[in-house]
Amino acid sequence: MAVMTMSEPGHLQFHPGLNPEPFECVINEVEDDWLTLDRTFFYPMGGGQPADRGRLTGDGIALNVVDVRGKGGVTHQVEGVDADSLAELCGSEIRADIDVVWRNRLSRMHTAQHLVSAVADELWSGRTVGNQIGFERTRIDIGFPDKDQFDVLPLQEKVNELISGGGAVTMGFRPRAELLGDPLVRVNMDLIPAHIDMLRVITIDGVDICPCAGTHVDDISKIGPLEVTRVRSKGAGKLRVEYTLVD
Repeated sequence: MAVMTMSEPGHLQFHPGLNPEPFECVINEVEDDWLTLDRTFFYPMGGGQPADRGRLTGDGIALNVVDVRGKGGVTHQVEGVDADSLAELCGSEIRADIDVVWRNRLSRMHTAQHLVSAVADELWSGRTVGNQIGFERTRIDIGFPDKDQFDVLPLQEKVNELISGGGAVTMGFRPRAELLGDPLVRVNMDLIPAHIDMLRVITIDGVDICPCAGTHVDDISKIGPLEVTRVRSKGAGKLRVEYTLVD
């Protein structure tokens, strides 16, 4: 089986992640129902955030992008044509449209996750150990020195207070050494492979600094009100917190 030449994740250079614009591209390679483009701004699944969805159109071409993966590069899984016909599309110039409703909601959800994690750390020294961003609801697994101290009302009230007050969310690239020891960096830096020195960093002004490849809003006021819908134990010292956005 031939090895596909994968395109680089173009979304990493852009912030905010809201309202992605259509872009022109060329189909480079096809393997089964997966294809690569000469450039792409689709978000590939990773970091707890689902992949973008969207549409590829051109002369006689109408394909739905149903999944995007990014290990070693970016590939797009499509529906709308059989495998033999898809193979004939190599070299075709197309227009790519990312599903704006899907992307915007997940960007709001992901920035909200950074806020919830930061507030849990601030109030109870709770450290996020896992998360899954979702369109309808998001869950975060948080480890606490003493989980009996956790109270959902102060968490929800503080997060919504921050959202209501607004605050800039910025993206930049910073060397690992700059982040070590910063109290606003709440992730375990040892979990990031040591060979990666320059990190894409999402900063919520005065609240949180987090290495992250996901998509985000540019001001926390754009998240909108948040409601914690469920909290349950996940073993010794760990709670799973689920929330949704109140639109």
